[in-house]
Amino acid sequence: MKDALDIAKKTFNEYDKNKDGVLSVAELKPLLERIANLLNLPEASEEDIENGMKKLDFNEDKVLEFNEFFRFFKEVYQALVDKM
Repeated sequence: MKDALDIAKKTFNEYDKNKDGVLSVAELKPLLERIANLLNLPEASEEDIENGMKKLDFNEDKVLEFNEFFRFFKEVYQALVDKM
């Protein structure tokens, strides 16, 4: 799972556009669109993204810290590996 951790850190930093150490809904949206495209899933609506953020945001501060993001990322990473 070290590969997943390294990729997650790189991905998180790539999408953390303002470099504040967290992902906002606005920063998360393009990432979710990219993931949907990679997995051949329908594009997420604004409501889907907001609901997803609520589910992932365990401390309810309306942003994703890396540990919250990594929980989600591990599932996506495994889905991508399984698809290959």
